[in-house]
Amino acid sequence: MLGFAFSIAILVVTQAILSGFETELENRVLGLVPHVTVHSPSGTMQVDEIEEQLDRLSFDYRGSPAIESDVLLVAQPHSGFDTDSVESRARVEAARLIGIDPDKHARASALGLFIDDEAMSRLTPGSFQILLGRDKARELGVTKNDFITVVMMERTLTLVGAIPRQKRFRVAGIVNTLTFLDQETAYIHLNDAARLSRIASGITSYKLQIDDPFEAQNFVGELAPRLVRSRSPFAASAWSSDRRFIDLVDTIIASRNVLVLIFSLMVAIAAFNLVSTVVVFVNERKQDIAVLRTLGGGRMFIGSSFLITGFMISSLGLLFGGVLGVLLGLGLEIGLPVFIDLFRINLLQEYFVKILNVEFVISDILLVVIIGLSLSVLAALYPAWRAMKLDPAEILRRD
Repeated sequence: MLGFAFSIAILVVTQAILSGFETELENRVLGLVPHVTVHSPSGTMQVDEIEEQLDRLSFDYRGSPAIESDVLLVAQPHSGFDTDSVESRARVEAARLIGIDPDKHARASALGLFIDDEAMSRLTPGSFQILLGRDKARELGVTKNDFITVVMMERTLTLVGAIPRQKRFRVAGIVNTLTFLDQETAYIHLNDAARLSRIASGITSYKLQIDDPFEAQNFVGELAPRLVRSRSPFAASAWSSDRRFIDLVDTIIASRNVLVLIFSLMVAIAAFNLVSTVVVFVNERKQDIAVLRTLGGGRMFIGSSFLITGFMISSLGLLFGGVLGVLLGLGLEIGLPVFIDLFRINLLQEYFVKILNVEFVISDILLVVIIGLSLSVLAALYPAWRAMKLDPAEILRRD
């Protein structure tokens, strides 16, 4: 029973950890990444035009205009450092700069959940303030209210030659999603992005969020033909077209399937230990079986008795294993940050999230129960069959 309980506990914890990964993927990653992106082959488009086109197609969405560009972020050293020290040198990091409308983006994205309440409101036209991911800010060595220089990839021709366009920004806030997105993106106001990119009017992309991000591809499948039929100059793509994200989803799904299979085999091994246990039980109770048979007990009665015995052992194992699995999961969720801080070993550094979220889902628990009970019943069939085949006359004659 204890062996069965331990294997059930491991299966429960594994399911809960993978469910937590899926939840973090949907909330922290897909909550920030646009589910559908509409763009124009000409490079820029007008906000009113694209919104009118989408409204005419009667789609339910939350939209946010954006201007995107690849930039370099340069952080100058703080005053007081020795000019020859490593810390005094300027730090340069590449980033994806996204110009957003704060009001519309707050309704269309989960960005507001991962920054200070006032940080988004500080993004105003002409303020030249920027939101940085936590990891990007650490790499640059800056915090809130520090200044960085944004350097565009495009160059401007001047009397002294071609020089890159650049502008000084104040850090309005730090985006802390605890995912790999904290290393990639930075946000500024849409108008500031337009001035920096020398876009007189229009945007480079329009981002859509829908209720279920995993339906984004179906959404694009319905939207794209309608745009073609309406002779629209726009094109649409889903987040799943980005190999980084679709590979991440596929990895989580594949990991779940493989780990559930592996730990189900562990449950199967523990369940088939019931075979030897109940076989020994049958051998110890041969005389009792013979007496029951002589008193009128049928073969089905004898067989069902041992089936019920195996079922009771497995049920207790499932109960203890489920409780143990929940306790182990909660202990991992609480204890892992303490372990990382104590030993300075980040066990999650290779994953897309920096925290461990253990989430117990009813459907996963039911799956574990079904697997455990099915295997235990199958394991108890052979001993029950042996008990049914015992000859009471032969047993009593030897005694």
